Amino acid sequence: MIISSVRLRNYPEDKQEEFPWTLPLIKDFEEMVFEKSVSFFVGENGSGKSTILEAIAAYSEVPLAGSHRLEDDESLAAANQLADFLRIRFEEKTHRGFFVRAEDFIGFARNIKNEIKELEAEIEDVKASFTGGDINLTIGAIEGEKNSLIKRYTKDLEAMSHGEGFLKFFTSRITGKGLYLIDEPEAALSPTRQLSLLSLIKEKVEKTGSHFIIATHSPIIMSMPDSEIFYFADHKVTKVGYTETQHYQLTKAILDDPGSIHKLL
Repeated sequence: MIISSVRLRNYPEDKQEEFPWTLPLIKDFEEMVFEKSVSFFVGENGSGKSTILEAIAAYSEVPLAGSHRLEDDESLAAANQLADFLRIRFEEKTHRGFFVRAEDFIGFARNIKNEIKELEAEIEDVKASFTGGDINLTIGAIEGEKNSLIKRYTKDLEAMSHGEGFLKFFTSRITGKGLYLIDEPEAALSPTRQLSLLSLIKEKVEKTGSHFIIATHSPIIMSMPDSEIFYFADHKVTKVGYTETQHYQLTKAILDDPGSIHKLL
């Protein structure tokens, strides 16, 4: 594992009327101890799981896999504030890895596409202004950089379906041992693609020893063997088994008796 524990150093009384300090979870936050290489944050909307995940990302200084640096993204301002009051114990300090939300992928794909276009334009400029010698030597480095991007990400990630592009992103960016923080990947993935993501994560954990912390609502994703679930509910965080989650229980009840959904509406 990369992270062994997360705790809140203290609580700023002068900020108690501001988000994220208004979250009841933050006021009573207890230390979280990580024991598995794959950890899931599970809970209802507004329970604080994404806020804690974002603060871990800010504290860890892993890059944001999107169009902004993490510290410059206005949507993560609260997470950056909270990170100043966290204390994280690392088994191994690393800056390898990333933090990603489903919406960040769009910005990332656009950046890759624009970078390839800029390299192509640079090649054309060199060709237009070249006066003598071996042009292949002159443009070789630029061509190599462009081809490397295309090989790693394809020429146009945006042209792929959201799910296909999202999986291609994970395959390309999860390389060596690192800390990978992912917020609700199911937003871009079909059930089959969710299983593909789990297969990829399993492979990377076994081969590199990476640590994945994933906030999710998906019963498929949180079913991964040899993982742990941190359940955010009733203003606290507790470790629970898979079948203890409301997500599993509700999904199972509907699958066992589809007609029972009428009783829930």
